[in-house]
Amino acid sequence: MSIQAILSESKPMKYLVLIFICLPLWSQSQTLELVTNKESYPITPVAGLYKDATGQLPLAEIEKQRFEITRKKGLLYPFSDAAFWLKISLTNHNPERKQWVLAWDNPMAEEVNFYISNNDGTYRSKKTGIVSPAHRILMAENKPFFAFDLNYQATTTIYIQVKGQRAHYAAVNLFSAQAYNRYDLIQTSLYGFMSGAIAIRLFYILLLALFAVKDNDFRQYSVLLVIRSFAFWGLHGIIGNFFLNPTMSLTAGFISSHFLPLGLIVAFKVIFPENRFPLWVTRVLQVMVVLNILLAVPIFFGYRWQWIMASTYLVITTQVFILAMYIFAILKKYPINWNYSVAYLFGIGSYILVQMRLVQWIDYAWINPVALLCFGLEFFVFGYFLGRIIIDYERNRKLSVQELAFTKEQATRIQELDHLKTRFFTNISHEFRTPLTLLTGPLEELQQKYPKEALLSMMRRNVSRLQVLINQLLDLSKLEAGEMKVEMQQGNLAQFFLYIFSSFESLAQNQQIHFHITQNQPSFEAYFDADKIEKIITNLLSNAFKFTPTNGRITVEVQYSLASSNGEEKNSFPIGGRAVRHGDRYVGTAAWAVIIVSDNGIGIEPQRLPRIFDRFYQVDDTSQRNYEGTGIGLALVKELVGMLQGTISVSSQVNQGTTFRVELPLSEPVQEPANHPPKTTLISQAAITSLYQDTPTASDLNHSGKGPILLIVEDNPDLRFYLRSLFEAYYQIIEATDGQNGLEVAFETVPDIVVTDLMMPRLDGFSLCQQLKSDERTSHIPVILLTAKATLSDRLEGLELGADDYLQKPFSKDELLIRVKNLLQQRATLHQKFSLTTPTQATTDITTASQKLDNQFMQKAYDVVEAHLGDSGFEVEDLCRELGMSRTNLHRKLKALTDSSATEFIRKMRLERASRLLREGKHSVSEVAYQVGFESLSYFSKSFQEEFGTAPSEYIRKGDSPPG
Repeated sequence: MSIQAILSESKPMKYLVLIFICLPLWSQSQTLELVTNKESYPITPVAGLYKDATGQLPLAEIEKQRFEITRKKGLLYPFSDAAFWLKISLTNHNPERKQWVLAWDNPMAEEVNFYISNNDGTYRSKKTGIVSPAHRILMAENKPFFAFDLNYQATTTIYIQVKGQRAHYAAVNLFSAQAYNRYDLIQTSLYGFMSGAIAIRLFYILLLALFAVKDNDFRQYSVLLVIRSFAFWGLHGIIGNFFLNPTMSLTAGFISSHFLPLGLIVAFKVIFPENRFPLWVTRVLQVMVVLNILLAVPIFFGYRWQWIMASTYLVITTQVFILAMYIFAILKKYPINWNYSVAYLFGIGSYILVQMRLVQWIDYAWINPVALLCFGLEFFVFGYFLGRIIIDYERNRKLSVQELAFTKEQATRIQELDHLKTRFFTNISHEFRTPLTLLTGPLEELQQKYPKEALLSMMRRNVSRLQVLINQLLDLSKLEAGEMKVEMQQGNLAQFFLYIFSSFESLAQNQQIHFHITQNQPSFEAYFDADKIEKIITNLLSNAFKFTPTNGRITVEVQYSLASSNGEEKNSFPIGGRAVRHGDRYVGTAAWAVIIVSDNGIGIEPQRLPRIFDRFYQVDDTSQRNYEGTGIGLALVKELVGMLQGTISVSSQVNQGTTFRVELPLSEPVQEPANHPPKTTLISQAAITSLYQDTPTASDLNHSGKGPILLIVEDNPDLRFYLRSLFEAYYQIIEATDGQNGLEVAFETVPDIVVTDLMMPRLDGFSLCQQLKSDERTSHIPVILLTAKATLSDRLEGLELGADDYLQKPFSKDELLIRVKNLLQQRATLHQKFSLTTPTQATTDITTASQKLDNQFMQKAYDVVEAHLGDSGFEVEDLCRELGMSRTNLHRKLKALTDSSATEFIRKMRLERASRLLREGKHSVSEVAYQVGFESLSYFSKSFQEEFGTAPSEYIRKGDSPPG
């Protein structure tokens, strides 16, 4: 059957035949008619499409291929090595338009080549795209285009070759030259605005993150904005323009966008409370991070479409997972940081739709406009929330400043409370120690009178027990306030431990307990804090004896270990060596002492063991407990061990016993240079005992009522009475009821020595001592401070103020008597310094401010008398007036310093000058007598004879110097 027969048979059959015949022609190409009054045409829907799978066919071979009409406004060019060709024929029926432009609307195209036919059948071409050196300029808005001339009624065929490893979506449009200029201006403005806005946002965000908004959330979200900015510039070819090699240019551009999941995950942690999600969520995010980093390696070393497509899938997967977590968080009602979330969602929306089109999951015409809308909304929304973020940050910063100020104020208040609490404990301990002193002293005297009275021994033990408890409370309060300091001293630690242990031997005998002591070194020289170590050992042993039954066993094992500064041990004892640093150097070698105290007593239950170091906690806290205690001993031990940078541990089993292990760092003494001041050493117990035995007797002191004057300053009448009873047999006693009263009495009577309490109304002992030592009338008077304040800082403060001695309550009466006696003897030696020498000659031994004041006083006294030696009318009253002192005060001052009265002092000065004049031999005896202020020659001769043991005339003949 012929075609004509088919066409004449029926209309449906005719149409089918026509379509079948014309289909090959339509599929080959289609000619686009350019008509008048139309300046732009969409080329993609009417162009033919051919896929060159090899990507290597030349144009001559392409002309022979069959093209399929696309009929689509835009085409997706997938991840592939293939080349895609578009073919279009154009006929110009517009006499007014000769110049036309073909424009490729996607600037991310890697390679787009245009071929347009000439009249002679040849083709002229233009290579464009990111890899084209001629097209690689630093502007994102430049897109591939081709300008050509097409005369009226002329026809031309155009081929467009598209190549690239990276997928992209694009369309081709034809514009008249004037229309393209308008289109290009709009596109340039749009892309320029987007790129500029991104650059400005990046710069502004970095400035805020680095210098203004010092908030971790903001800085973490800024990481996403930085990565997203570089991703935009990389995909649009801007970053690649800095590289000459085309492959390197493409790689750098894509790598900048490849790390987008890292920014998304960092920002995810800002938006969501990650710790609220299940653990598997964190694991998934960690896997994505690892894959992102690993995938960057093959992309960097091989720019291939397989790796690029895998990167795109990873980005899409990350974004989908985060969107799923949004839904999960909303359903679980997790808190979300909405200041970042809205912009974050728009940012995901601007990318995920485009990328899902690239992998051919979706393909809708509205994708590009929606993506562009999300891109713009991200800017505006984040700008709005950025204002809120800054406002919130400033508000939080102000709150933080207020909280910091409040915290500092609270810390100051707590510190003040600590000081108040410490002061309270100090004061109350002082109040306790005063009656304890009144108990301890009389009890000692009674026990000396009645040594066989058992009740007195029991009373003394309980007084001592009360004193220990008071000391523990005071120590705890000082530890809390940070006022207790480590006081390192050099000594023999092994012997010191033996001294401590020996005090428990009688207790062990009384309780019939086997007390065994071992030390791996018989002697061990080191620096250690004797007071704190003694408290630690005493408390541990007291607890052991308290909870060990009769016929029980207590063992103490002390082991010493040395380690050099590099941590190597010097003996076999297995302790980790840690050097002890003093300042900027190691002192000797690091040393450790390990004390293990074990008993086979009642033990401690496992549930109670962790709390035994809590303050006021008692293992047996029932109302009918079998053992007494306060619960502060072990707490104090724990604090003291920590203060010494040691460790303490305990192990125990019920009815089997308890073991405490204490490890304390020490430092061995080093050989100091010859010019180095000697270290303070610990006074031995034997020396203390011998000192206590040197008790003054009645023959040592004056009973005549004309002995030294002792001023007792004490506000407690009982203690004042007790002190008077101690000294009244040996001294003239003057009493004062407080510091101010004591100062007035001292100025009036100028006593030979002052014994004063520290804490008193109106004027405390420190202030009293300071004023006495800073006044010429009383600067020479020795001062002994009695107080409950016995810390090193308190003692140093008192000594710096000029106190001559410091005694802690409750004190030993024998020690107090000896200290008073020794101070008076020291004052007696001072008489020799000022009796026959001038103050200038006596300054070599002066060290304290009060001694310097005494020297100044004596110098002034010498100068005044020297100036009036020739005045026979110069008497004591004149000297008092010149020195500004009363006759009584001057008499006592000179008596204390020179053992001479004021009259004797003036006469000795006159006779001393006379001896020098006579020794010169230039004057007669009578002339010398008148020159030194003697009106009676016989009185001068008599006085000279008494002073020097020879008459003046004989003294001249012998030419001797006066006997010393």
